[in-house]
Amino acid sequence: MRRYHITIGVLFLCGLIGLPWTVASVTWAGGPARLDQSDHPAPATVPIDRAVGLIRLGMTVEEFKKAVQSSEQTGMNPGLIEDERSFEVARESLVPEIRAVGCRFLHGRLYRITVGYREGAFDEPRWDAVVTKNRERYGKAQIRKQALGSRPVEFIQWDDPKTRLLLQREHRMRFESEQAVKRYGVVMILMDQALWNERQEAEGSLF
Repeated sequence: MRRYHITIGVLFLCGLIGLPWTVASVTWAGGPARLDQSDHPAPATVPIDRAVGLIRLGMTVEEFKKAVQSSEQTGMNPGLIEDERSFEVARESLVPEIRAVGCRFLHGRLYRITVGYREGAFDEPRWDAVVTKNRERYGKAQIRKQALGSRPVEFIQWDDPKTRLLLQREHRMRFESEQAVKRYGVVMILMDQALWNERQEAEGSLF
């Protein structure tokens, strides 16, 4: 890939999906390297919802292809390990505020869903509302901060025995009409714990 069930209004992942869903989520494979590797994740108080619209962790590649239009990332990709596949949901299936939805499979099972929002899709009140709704459902996780170069990044994470949910917000400054304006890049990541751990172990054995 180039490199939540909390409803945050009425967002639809795809025109074909007509289901409300939450912003959950993991970092792009080519982005901040290990923000999804928290040492102190918050244990979720209820099971984390494993679906984003019609896409659900653990589904097979065949089920995924029937659910949404997508394209597989092929060619030279050093970020993939053996028996891992990466797909991106087709642009025409996404609402304008979503930049990309990436899905990764290991042993033919979906283990990671990454939803990236377009810059400007989230302002401060919307971000606060999303974090508050997740905390009300999954527990009072803390927002942690980390610098990405000169840009501050906030991330908040919940874990249950089967699933990991991570929200990440990157602060960016842009000049508009000769004024500096703060914009936010928001990413949600949803992961299957068992398959993610297996992938990490397999990757570590390569070095």
